[in-house]
Amino acid sequence: MLRRKQIILFLLLLPVSLTFGARSLTDVGIVNGDALHTMQNAWQIVDETTSAGTEPTALALLELKKSRLDIAIAAAASGDDEISTFMIPPKWNGLRFRSANITIDSGNVVYDLYLGTLGGGTECDLVYVGQLSFTSGKQLSSYYQIAFTSGGTYVPKPGDIVTGNTSEETAVVVSVLLSSGAWADGDAAGTIQYRSSSGTFTSGETISIVNYLGVTQSNVLTHAASDLVDFEWADTLTVTAKSWGASWSSVSPADDTIAEAELDVKGADFLVILPSTCDADAKLFVKGY
Repeated sequence: MLRRKQIILFLLLLPVSLTFGARSLTDVGIVNGDALHTMQNAWQIVDETTSAGTEPTALALLELKKSRLDIAIAAAASGDDEISTFMIPPKWNGLRFRSANITIDSGNVVYDLYLGTLGGGTECDLVYVGQLSFTSGKQLSSYYQIAFTSGGTYVPKPGDIVTGNTSEETAVVVSVLLSSGAWADGDAAGTIQYRSSSGTFTSGETISIVNYLGVTQSNVLTHAASDLVDFEWADTLTVTAKSWGASWSSVSPADDTIAEAELDVKGADFLVILPSTCDADAKLFVKGY
């Protein structure tokens, strides 16, 4: 009788153990024989800042807590509305950083970075982990930007496919930066970033979008210009390491190619990006591994 109960218990637990095994395998990547392949992730824009206006200063001691940082960002005093936050996916153990400016050689942007661990909660302490000072080179990236007006009720999302209603040119949405108006009111205006552009859009044309569900959204917004503005990668980088200092590494070729920094996040899941200096409109790109 005891042996029969053991067999029944084993059969009941078997699907659970298989499920846990599958999750573990998915989390680490692909195992092929005795080789472990890490998961590949696309570069993401985690901060967009402009040269206009006031840039924020380093966080005060009383702001090194997520709840107080949220209050400072909402108050938007002294440029604090330029501060960005990013939830680090649980599969990411480290971060790689690159920066690109809008077509300006020698443009400089400085980022102060902070990390925290929410762990599924809503509050955490923040630790200053270092400063990245990027200087733009001349290598063009695969990302482009164009101004828009008349943004309607549909908000373009990363991965959406754009088609010009006059030019029939296409591109893929990377991110959207709203500078005035509101989507709900049909008067949103700002800039939109693309990749994989197929050509030149027509000045003043409306665009349609096919979203990830394959649904077409007509006349989403109006391009304010015909030319897509190029981004140039930063090729020079200075890292000022702080609390996570031993985990920083960087490459600064200074030869018009691409500078990059790398950081072991040590289990942190909340990133704060504070652009303290910006000579030209810039984007900070992050890739997890």
